Amino acid sequence: MKYSSREDIVVLVIFVTIGLIVPGVVVLRHFIGIDPMSFLNIKWGRTVLGFVFTLLATGVCLLNFYLTLLVPWLYKRRHGSMADFAHMSGLPLVGGFFILCAGALMPPSVPLGIYLLLLYVIDGNGFPCFFVSVIGNGV
Repeated sequence: MKYSSREDIVVLVIFVTIGLIVPGVVVLRHFIGIDPMSFLNIKWGRTVLGFVFTLLATGVCLLNFYLTLLVPWLYKRRHGSMADFAHMSGLPLVGGFFILCAGALMPPSVPLGIYLLLLYVIDGNGFPCFFVSVIGNGV
């Protein structure tokens, strides 16, 4: 890892913190049963709003997975090389925030928690891929 400036380290710490908060909220809500949003005292519409965020998270994470992992693989398979490949960008980091909202709003459910964590891992432009990139290339 290269020597980094102070700003790079601060940004990395912020991204690590946010990147760990997202699965932490999902685990707290769906596996342990602690409500991280109990202080808001939301009585109506919580599940409906959580369902909307679950659908948004699913759409964004699957789009990012398709654009980041499947499109390059299909291009190389079709053309034989990666020459002239133009990378398509999805929605970076948005899926993680949708997963955070969905995980906090939906009623506790272990299968839903597993589903949200799986979405979090396969998000091609999300926090986990950012961490893999930083670890592989340095700050």
